[in-house]
Amino acid sequence: MKKIELLAPARDALIGIAAINNGADAVYIGASAFGARKEAGNRLEDIETLVEYAHRFYSKVYVTLNTILYDAELKMAEQLVRKLYEIGVDALIIQDMGLLQLDLPPISLHASTQMHNYELEKIKFLDRLGFQRIVLARELSLEQIETIRKEVKAELEVFIHGALCVSLSGQCYLSQYMFGRSANRGECAQACRMKWTVKDKSDQVLVRDKYVLSLKDLNMSAYIDDLIRIGVDSFKIEGRLKDANYVSNVTNHYNSLINNQLKINNNKIGRLSSGEVISDFTADPERSFNRGFTTYFAQGRQKELVNRESPKSMGKLLGRVKKVYKNELWLITAEELHNGDGLCYIGEEGLEGIRVNRVEGEKIICNEILRLMPGTLIYRNYDHQFAMQVEKSKTVRKIGVEIQIRAKDGRVELFAEDEDKVAVEFKPDQHFERAQQAQQRERIEQQLKKCGDTDFLCRSVHYEGEEVLFMPVGVINEFRRVLLIKLAQAREVRRPVVRMNPLDRQVPYLPYIPWQANVVNKEAEAFYREHGAVGIEAGFELTEAMEGRVLMHTRYCLLYELGYCRKQFPVQTLNFPLYLCNDKYRYRLEFDCKECFMKILSSGKS
Repeated sequence: MKKIELLAPARDALIGIAAINNGADAVYIGASAFGARKEAGNRLEDIETLVEYAHRFYSKVYVTLNTILYDAELKMAEQLVRKLYEIGVDALIIQDMGLLQLDLPPISLHASTQMHNYELEKIKFLDRLGFQRIVLARELSLEQIETIRKEVKAELEVFIHGALCVSLSGQCYLSQYMFGRSANRGECAQACRMKWTVKDKSDQVLVRDKYVLSLKDLNMSAYIDDLIRIGVDSFKIEGRLKDANYVSNVTNHYNSLINNQLKINNNKIGRLSSGEVISDFTADPERSFNRGFTTYFAQGRQKELVNRESPKSMGKLLGRVKKVYKNELWLITAEELHNGDGLCYIGEEGLEGIRVNRVEGEKIICNEILRLMPGTLIYRNYDHQFAMQVEKSKTVRKIGVEIQIRAKDGRVELFAEDEDKVAVEFKPDQHFERAQQAQQRERIEQQLKKCGDTDFLCRSVHYEGEEVLFMPVGVINEFRRVLLIKLAQAREVRRPVVRMNPLDRQVPYLPYIPWQANVVNKEAEAFYREHGAVGIEAGFELTEAMEGRVLMHTRYCLLYELGYCRKQFPVQTLNFPLYLCNDKYRYRLEFDCKECFMKILSSGKS
């Protein structure tokens, strides 16, 4: 049976555990160094704690080593990989090909989306090379993913939710150029979330001081069934900087969606891990951080991919302002509001916030005098009641088990089998007298079924044998405890473990490796030479010749977003070239209309 994976982010071990409790089949987390989110590093001891917890449910833990490495860092990276392997980490997500030249243990390797896994030929090369998994570029459509699936044997991982990079991953150098902070080194300054002005050749302003590069957040809830049908192996939620509430809510949401689709497929496809999520809240991604949602290029090019007014969380649309009086507000909405909610709207200064002090019927009393016009759209970017519900949630994950007890000649034998068909038995030495009352059978069954705060949920207990024995409650509880410990130990012995096969060193690649391949160490250079390269350019971080370079390569297109697509409207009134400007920088925009790409080129300071 094919098994699929819901992959959730973990800023730290506690958030990783929350993700697993809410249905994650795997989590990805940063180590102490070399992860693409520098602010999300973790100690080995904490990762080991997460690994131990995850493996109880056959969930996996992947560590992100997806930055490019300098020569002086390679030995340290090799030592880190060995330690991660020793504590049981299931896979590494990597970007730098130099790692492949090191003396690594047989830990599974995933090709990060930072490798720029967009073109089919590049993806096929990684597949033939021997990567267990390839993390696909976010810009790919469902049709493109389906084509890749037919051509590639490796597991395919696809982003389904969270923040979007406007640039093709691994191909953004704007932060390095502007601030000396490399996105490929986990230090992105997020220049795409800044205000920009768009001008033409004659300095005529097309857009002034708007967030024209700040993409909305991805939400592929509507396409989970299509991705399952295509054959995607891993469904990835972005968000290694997000808090526990966000991760719990979003993971819970997609866990339910995936399970529903598997039921529709008559359980012909399974989940990678074990256990049922027993949740005490109804998940809703709109109630967590979001900049508005988009499905990006799932069904081809769409408009309104960005929110030009703000890069911050908008939350859920509530409705329109009906009336305002001083600090009192009336809304046309079907949503219920609560004391402590955070509301927002687009005002003259961009996104502006309001705090709800209290709600009296239809009247909302806010923390300030309001200057809103009737008809203004109001969003809730902090749902106080929902946030508290998730924060205090007792959501747990339990592994289904069936217990059988056999009685004969005053002795008992106990058997347990879990949902993964792992089975154990326990044959205690004690001898018991016959019970005086027949209901003792039901009492024993009920007591054995109480699994308490263990990882197990007993679905049934079956007492075999006509001989009903009297067993003290304490003895029954001890027998159950021993039985479940034996089952947990047996599960660990039976836990599936994936190891990396040796890479194919004979797979040819390109004869010339451009600077966009991000080669910044000698081992990466040696890797490409081993696979046929005769010319290799140094990566952007090692060069001083920055002018005229493509700082950002994106499938998102300002012309299309603004209604000037040259394919749709061949006759243009725009005075090309166009420029992206602020008070310090001026970048030339280049449009590849044949392939539908936009490039941002360095062209000097303003």
